[in-house]
Amino acid sequence: MPAKKIYEGAVVIFYQIKNGQPLFLVVQNTKTGNTAFVAGAKEDYDNSLLATAQREIKEELGFDKNQYQLISTEIKYEFIFGPQKKERAGATGHYQVFLGKFYNPLEISYTPELKTVKWLTSDQTLEVLTFQDLKEVFGKVRNLMP
Repeated sequence: MPAKKIYEGAVVIFYQIKNGQPLFLVVQNTKTGNTAFVAGAKEDYDNSLLATAQREIKEELGFDKNQYQLISTEIKYEFIFGPQKKERAGATGHYQVFLGKFYNPLEISYTPELKTVKWLTSDQTLEVLTFQDLKEVFGKVRNLMP
């Protein structure tokens, strides 16, 4: 029996400091309704997980890589795809977590892939994230904040 495919990918947690308080960018997927961070699976043509992160940012938010800074973390987000992603249900995902910061956090317009995009406080972010394991990852990332 052949081994199940393991999907690699990237999760990007953008933040900004406003009035002394960190805010985090959360996105809601149009197709699934799930609320998470900018993220996606590595494609065959992506030469690294950094390239995956940059591609997903462009696809979802429309930003070019000269408009933000990404910091790779030591955090890997590992999970099993649920029924929301029928073509991958039951498969394993290994995603590298990046912290992102816009050089100039303008009003964010986004692509049709996303239903909503919001800047939220840490507590608000924990309330709206769809997946429990992503909430745990977010907790780890908050401890790394500069």
